[in-house]
Amino acid sequence: MASRLIAVLGLTATLAVPAAPVEGKEVAGYGFAAAAQEITQLFWLAEVASVCGWTGREEADKFKSFAVRFLSAHLSEPNQLALLSLVSEDRYADRLHVAALDGAQVNCASPRWQSGWLSYKAAADEHDALF
Repeated sequence: MASRLIAVLGLTATLAVPAAPVEGKEVAGYGFAAAAQEITQLFWLAEVASVCGWTGREEADKFKSFAVRFLSAHLSEPNQLALLSLVSEDRYADRLHVAALDGAQVNCASPRWQSGWLSYKAAADEHDALF
């Protein structure tokens, strides 16, 4: 639980930092529902990668932080706050971790999820300084 709190505080601090060199632009028609679905999928993928041993906890958390910054950059301020509230909710991360554990036998053997993780992680690393 303490590590989750530290991760949330780190995420909050990351979002509070002044804008990076390149700021995103709010996308018309892109709202909280779409962002919530995407962030859940990305957080789940990071949890699967961690559970399967494709990455360490620190890298998974770094990816999650990037995902929040990237998606937030394309949302209105109220939707940014809603997204941060969603991912900061205690049970949110725990439930995604449990889902990753529950599906580990199938998901860890799936080249689809492993290549998906590698692709998304590479894109996040490449664009980390932009968001």
